[in-house]
Amino acid sequence: MRLEQLRYIVEIADTGSFTAASERLFIAQPSISQAVKTLEEELHMTIFKRYRTGTIPTQEGRHILEHARNILNDIAEIEKISQREYRQLSANIAIGSIPTLSSLLLPAVISSYKEVFPNVNIYFSESGTKKIVEKCLKGEIDIGLISYHGDKQTEVPQSLLLRPLFNGQLAAFGGKNSLMAYHDTVTFKTLLPFPLLIYGNDFVLHTYCLEQISRYGKPNVISMTNNPETIKKYVAQTDAIAFGPYISLKNDIYVKEKQIYPSIISDAQEIHFCIITNKKRNLSVAVDFLIEEIVKKTKLL
Repeated sequence: MRLEQLRYIVEIADTGSFTAASERLFIAQPSISQAVKTLEEELHMTIFKRYRTGTIPTQEGRHILEHARNILNDIAEIEKISQREYRQLSANIAIGSIPTLSSLLLPAVISSYKEVFPNVNIYFSESGTKKIVEKCLKGEIDIGLISYHGDKQTEVPQSLLLRPLFNGQLAAFGGKNSLMAYHDTVTFKTLLPFPLLIYGNDFVLHTYCLEQISRYGKPNVISMTNNPETIKKYVAQTDAIAFGPYISLKNDIYVKEKQIYPSIISDAQEIHFCIITNKKRNLSVAVDFLIEEIVKKTKLL
Protein backbone atom coordinates (compact mmCIF):
# COMPACT_ATOMS: atom_id res chain seq x y z
CA MET A 1 0.00 0.00 0.00
CA ARG A 2 1.34 3.40 -1.01
CA LEU A 3 0.39 6.90 0.04
CA GLU A 4 -0.47 8.00 -3.51
CA GLN A 5 -2.99 5.14 -3.76
CA LEU A 6 -4.85 6.60 -0.78
CA ARG A 7 -4.83 10.03 -2.42
CA TYR A 8 -6.18 8.53 -5.64
CA ILE A 9 -9.12 6.74 -4.04
CA VAL A 10 -10.11 9.81 -2.00
CA GLU A 11 -9.99 11.97 -5.15
CA ILE A 12 -12.06 9.41 -7.07
CA ALA A 13 -14.65 9.33 -4.28
CA ASP A 14 -14.78 13.15 -4.18
CA THR A 15 -15.08 13.63 -7.94
CA GLY A 16 -17.21 10.57 -8.69
CA SER A 17 -15.09 9.22 -11.54
CA PHE A 18 -11.61 8.06 -12.50
CA THR A 19 -11.56 10.57 -15.37
CA ALA A 20 -12.32 13.59 -13.21
CA ALA A 21 -9.78 12.45 -10.60
CA SER A 22 -7.06 12.08 -13.23
CA GLU A 23 -7.76 15.62 -14.50
CA ARG A 24 -7.62 17.15 -11.04
CA LEU A 25 -4.46 15.26 -10.10
CA PHE A 26 -2.79 15.82 -13.51
CA ILE A 27 -2.09 12.09 -13.76
CA ALA A 28 -2.98 9.84 -16.69
CA GLN A 29 -6.17 7.85 -16.07
CA PRO A 30 -4.56 4.46 -16.84
CA SER A 31 -2.00 5.12 -14.10
CA ILE A 32 -4.72 5.85 -11.55
CA SER A 33 -6.79 2.85 -12.66
CA GLN A 34 -3.80 0.53 -12.34
CA ALA A 35 -2.90 1.91 -8.90
CA VAL A 36 -6.44 1.36 -7.61
CA LYS A 37 -6.60 -2.12 -9.15
CA THR A 38 -3.32 -3.02 -7.43
CA LEU A 39 -4.63 -1.71 -4.11
CA GLU A 40 -7.87 -3.70 -4.44
CA GLU A 41 -5.91 -6.86 -5.22
CA GLU A 42 -3.63 -6.27 -2.24
CA LEU A 43 -6.60 -5.77 0.09
CA HIS A 44 -8.66 -8.56 -1.54
CA MET A 45 -11.69 -6.31 -1.86
CA THR A 46 -13.48 -4.04 -4.31
CA ILE A 47 -13.32 -0.37 -3.33
CA PHE A 48 -15.46 1.07 -6.15
CA LYS A 49 -18.33 -0.10 -8.28
CA ARG A 50 -17.71 1.11 -11.83
CA TYR A 51 -20.59 2.37 -13.97
CA ARG A 52 -20.77 4.24 -17.26
CA THR A 53 -21.90 7.32 -15.37
CA GLY A 54 -19.12 7.17 -12.78
CA THR A 55 -18.01 5.28 -9.68
CA ILE A 56 -19.60 4.61 -6.28
CA PRO A 57 -17.73 3.22 -3.24
CA THR A 58 -18.76 -0.21 -2.05
CA GLN A 59 -19.67 -0.69 1.61
CA GLU A 60 -16.16 -2.02 2.26
CA GLY A 61 -14.80 0.83 0.15
CA ARG A 62 -16.46 3.42 2.37
CA HIS A 63 -14.64 2.01 5.39
CA ILE A 64 -11.33 2.12 3.51
CA LEU A 65 -12.01 5.71 2.41
CA GLU A 66 -12.73 6.78 5.98
CA HIS A 67 -9.36 5.45 7.13
CA ALA A 68 -7.64 6.91 4.05
CA ARG A 69 -9.00 10.38 4.82
CA ASN A 70 -7.84 10.11 8.44
CA ILE A 71 -4.36 9.08 7.32
CA LEU A 72 -4.14 11.95 4.81
CA ASN A 73 -5.34 14.42 7.44
CA ASP A 74 -2.69 13.17 9.88
CA ILE A 75 -0.02 13.57 7.20
CA ALA A 76 -1.23 17.13 6.56
CA GLU A 77 -0.74 17.88 10.26
CA ILE A 78 2.77 16.41 10.15
CA GLU A 79 3.52 18.60 7.13
CA LYS A 80 2.43 21.65 9.12
CA ILE A 81 4.99 20.75 11.76
CA SER A 82 7.68 20.32 9.12
CA GLN A 83 6.78 23.70 7.61
CA ARG A 84 7.91 25.35 10.83
CA GLU A 85 11.34 23.90 10.09
CA TYR A 86 11.12 25.17 6.49
CA ARG A 87 11.18 28.75 7.78
CA GLN A 88 14.79 28.21 8.83
CA LEU A 89 15.89 26.92 5.43
CA SER A 90 18.07 29.17 3.24
CA ALA A 91 18.53 28.44 -0.47
CA ASN A 92 18.46 29.89 -3.97
CA ILE A 93 16.12 28.57 -6.68
CA ALA A 94 16.32 29.51 -10.36
CA ILE A 95 13.26 29.27 -12.62
CA GLY A 96 13.17 29.67 -16.39
CA SER A 97 9.69 30.44 -17.71
CA ILE A 98 7.90 31.34 -20.91
CA PRO A 99 6.12 34.72 -20.55
CA THR A 100 2.63 33.19 -20.42
CA LEU A 101 3.34 31.03 -17.36
CA SER A 102 5.44 33.63 -15.56
CA SER A 103 2.55 36.12 -15.69
CA LEU A 104 -0.24 33.60 -15.02
CA LEU A 105 1.39 31.61 -12.21
CA LEU A 106 4.53 33.03 -10.65
CA PRO A 107 3.18 36.11 -8.79
CA ALA A 108 0.66 34.03 -6.81
CA VAL A 109 3.03 31.05 -6.46
CA ILE A 110 5.93 33.08 -5.11
CA SER A 111 3.68 35.00 -2.71
CA SER A 112 2.27 31.86 -1.06
CA TYR A 113 5.62 30.04 -1.22
CA LYS A 114 7.48 32.78 0.65
CA GLU A 115 5.06 32.43 3.55
CA VAL A 116 6.44 28.93 4.10
CA PHE A 117 10.05 29.51 2.93
CA PRO A 118 10.79 33.17 3.78
CA ASN A 119 14.56 32.66 3.50
CA VAL A 120 14.57 31.00 0.08
CA ASN A 121 15.45 33.35 -2.76
CA ILE A 122 13.69 32.74 -6.09
CA TYR A 123 15.21 34.05 -9.30
CA PHE A 124 13.26 33.75 -12.52
CA SER A 125 13.93 34.75 -16.09
CA GLU A 126 11.71 34.78 -19.16
CA SER A 127 12.70 33.18 -22.45
CA GLY A 128 11.43 30.70 -25.03
CA THR A 129 11.01 26.96 -24.54
CA LYS A 130 14.15 26.13 -26.54
CA LYS A 131 16.35 28.32 -24.35
CA ILE A 132 14.71 27.03 -21.15
CA VAL A 133 15.31 23.41 -22.19
CA GLU A 134 18.95 24.26 -22.90
CA LYS A 135 19.39 25.91 -19.48
CA CYS A 136 17.75 22.98 -17.71
CA LEU A 137 20.08 20.52 -19.45
CA LYS A 138 23.09 22.59 -18.38
CA GLY A 139 21.87 22.80 -14.79
CA GLU A 140 21.56 26.59 -14.94
CA ILE A 141 17.97 26.48 -13.68
CA ASP A 142 16.18 24.22 -11.20
CA ILE A 143 12.71 24.40 -12.79
CA GLY A 144 11.57 25.14 -16.33
CA LEU A 145 8.06 26.23 -17.30
CA ILE A 146 7.57 25.53 -20.99
CA SER A 147 5.03 24.78 -23.72
CA TYR A 148 4.86 22.60 -26.82
CA HIS A 149 2.27 21.99 -29.52
CA GLY A 150 0.40 18.82 -30.41
CA ASP A 151 2.71 15.81 -30.49
CA LYS A 152 5.93 17.83 -30.15
CA GLN A 153 6.67 16.33 -26.71
CA THR A 154 9.38 14.27 -28.40
CA GLU A 155 11.40 17.48 -28.80
CA VAL A 156 11.91 17.58 -25.01
CA PRO A 157 15.04 15.48 -24.30
CA GLN A 158 14.48 12.29 -22.31
CA SER A 159 17.09 13.38 -19.79
CA LEU A 160 14.51 15.92 -18.58
CA LEU A 161 11.50 14.97 -16.48
CA LEU A 162 8.35 16.50 -17.97
CA ARG A 163 5.24 17.04 -15.85
CA PRO A 164 2.03 18.23 -17.59
CA LEU A 165 0.22 21.23 -16.11
CA PHE A 166 -2.70 22.06 -18.43
CA ASN A 167 -3.62 22.49 -22.09
CA GLY A 168 -4.77 25.61 -23.92
CA GLN A 169 -5.83 27.09 -27.24
CA LEU A 170 -3.71 29.19 -29.58
CA ALA A 171 -4.95 32.62 -30.63
CA ALA A 172 -3.99 35.38 -33.04
CA PHE A 173 -4.68 38.98 -32.07
CA GLY A 174 -4.97 42.25 -33.93
CA GLY A 175 -5.74 45.86 -33.15
CA LYS A 176 -8.82 47.85 -34.07
CA ASN A 177 -7.18 48.78 -37.39
CA SER A 178 -6.67 45.16 -38.40
CA LEU A 179 -9.06 43.47 -40.81
CA MET A 180 -8.76 40.39 -38.61
CA ALA A 181 -10.23 42.11 -35.56
CA TYR A 182 -13.67 41.13 -34.30
CA HIS A 183 -13.51 37.54 -35.65
CA ASP A 184 -14.05 34.88 -32.97
CA THR A 185 -12.05 32.30 -34.94
CA VAL A 186 -9.55 32.34 -37.80
CA THR A 187 -7.42 29.77 -39.64
CA PHE A 188 -3.75 29.78 -40.53
CA LYS A 189 -4.63 30.17 -44.19
CA THR A 190 -6.61 33.36 -43.54
CA LEU A 191 -3.62 34.80 -41.64
CA LEU A 192 -1.22 34.58 -44.59
CA PRO A 193 -1.78 38.13 -45.96
CA PHE A 194 -1.28 39.88 -42.63
CA PRO A 195 1.96 41.49 -41.42
CA LEU A 196 3.26 39.45 -38.48
CA LEU A 197 5.02 40.56 -35.32
CA ILE A 198 6.57 37.56 -33.57
CA TYR A 199 8.94 36.44 -30.84
CA GLY A 200 12.39 35.11 -31.69
CA ASN A 201 13.34 31.59 -32.73
CA ASP A 202 13.63 30.36 -29.12
CA PHE A 203 9.84 30.48 -28.80
CA VAL A 204 8.23 27.28 -30.09
CA LEU A 205 4.81 28.94 -30.28
CA HIS A 206 5.95 31.34 -32.97
CA THR A 207 8.05 28.75 -34.77
CA TYR A 208 4.93 26.61 -34.94
CA CYS A 209 2.80 29.48 -36.28
CA LEU A 210 5.29 30.27 -39.04
CA GLU A 211 5.48 26.60 -40.02
CA GLN A 212 1.70 26.40 -40.32
CA ILE A 213 1.26 29.66 -42.26
CA SER A 214 4.15 28.67 -44.58
CA ARG A 215 2.00 25.81 -45.87
CA TYR A 216 -0.01 28.45 -47.77
CA GLY A 217 2.73 30.87 -48.81
CA LYS A 218 5.55 33.03 -47.47
CA PRO A 219 4.68 34.68 -44.12
CA ASN A 220 5.07 38.47 -43.98
CA VAL A 221 7.22 38.86 -40.85
CA ILE A 222 7.84 42.55 -40.19
CA SER A 223 9.72 42.29 -36.90
CA MET A 224 10.81 40.08 -34.00
CA THR A 225 10.99 40.97 -30.33
CA ASN A 226 11.01 39.05 -27.04
CA ASN A 227 8.99 41.71 -25.22
CA PRO A 228 5.26 40.87 -24.92
CA GLU A 229 4.38 44.46 -23.96
CA THR A 230 6.08 45.85 -27.06
CA ILE A 231 4.21 43.39 -29.27
CA LYS A 232 0.79 44.31 -27.83
CA LYS A 233 1.47 48.05 -28.09
CA TYR A 234 2.59 47.75 -31.70
CA VAL A 235 -0.36 45.55 -32.68
CA ALA A 236 -2.81 47.92 -30.99
CA GLN A 237 -1.57 50.83 -33.11
CA THR A 238 -1.06 49.14 -36.51
CA ASP A 239 -2.61 46.56 -38.84
CA ALA A 240 -0.09 43.87 -37.74
CA ILE A 241 -1.10 40.71 -35.90
CA ALA A 242 0.66 38.54 -33.32
CA PHE A 243 0.12 35.24 -31.53
CA GLY A 244 -0.32 34.00 -27.98
CA PRO A 245 -2.09 31.43 -25.80
CA TYR A 246 -5.73 32.40 -25.45
CA ILE A 247 -5.61 31.84 -21.67
CA SER A 248 -3.10 34.69 -21.33
CA LEU A 249 -5.05 37.03 -23.61
CA LYS A 250 -8.67 36.69 -22.48
CA ASN A 251 -8.14 38.76 -19.31
CA ASP A 252 -5.38 41.00 -20.66
CA ILE A 253 -5.77 44.73 -19.99
CA TYR A 254 -5.34 45.47 -23.71
CA VAL A 255 -8.26 43.15 -24.49
CA LYS A 256 -10.46 44.60 -21.73
CA GLU A 257 -9.80 48.11 -23.04
CA LYS A 258 -10.57 46.94 -26.60
CA GLN A 259 -7.13 47.83 -27.92
CA ILE A 260 -6.49 44.30 -29.19
CA TYR A 261 -8.89 41.54 -30.19
CA PRO A 262 -7.94 37.84 -29.83
CA SER A 263 -9.27 35.21 -32.25
CA ILE A 264 -8.85 31.47 -31.61
CA ILE A 265 -7.01 29.70 -34.44
CA SER A 266 -9.42 26.86 -35.17
CA ASP A 267 -6.97 24.58 -37.01
CA ALA A 268 -4.14 24.96 -34.47
CA GLN A 269 -3.05 22.07 -32.27
CA GLU A 270 -3.46 22.34 -28.52
CA ILE A 271 -0.75 24.02 -26.49
CA HIS A 272 0.62 21.81 -23.69
CA PHE A 273 2.04 23.68 -20.70
CA CYS A 274 4.52 21.72 -18.56
CA ILE A 275 7.17 21.75 -15.85
CA ILE A 276 10.59 20.32 -16.64
CA THR A 277 13.42 19.36 -14.30
CA ASN A 278 16.74 17.64 -14.89
CA LYS A 279 16.63 13.92 -14.01
CA LYS A 280 20.32 13.98 -13.06
CA ARG A 281 19.79 16.55 -10.31
CA ASN A 282 18.41 15.61 -6.91
CA LEU A 283 15.70 18.14 -6.10
CA SER A 284 15.78 19.75 -2.69
CA VAL A 285 12.78 19.95 -0.37
CA ALA A 286 12.48 23.63 -1.27
CA VAL A 287 12.32 22.88 -5.01
CA ASP A 288 9.86 20.01 -4.55
CA PHE A 289 7.58 22.24 -2.50
CA LEU A 290 7.75 25.00 -5.13
CA ILE A 291 6.75 22.55 -7.87
CA GLU A 292 3.74 21.48 -5.80
CA GLU A 293 2.75 25.12 -5.35
CA ILE A 294 2.89 25.65 -9.11
CA VAL A 295 0.70 22.59 -9.70
CA LYS A 296 -1.83 23.81 -7.09
CA LYS A 297 -2.10 27.24 -8.73
CA THR A 298 -2.81 25.73 -12.18
CA LYS A 299 -6.00 24.22 -10.74
CA LEU A 300 -7.28 27.74 -10.10
CA LEU A 301 -6.83 28.95 -13.68
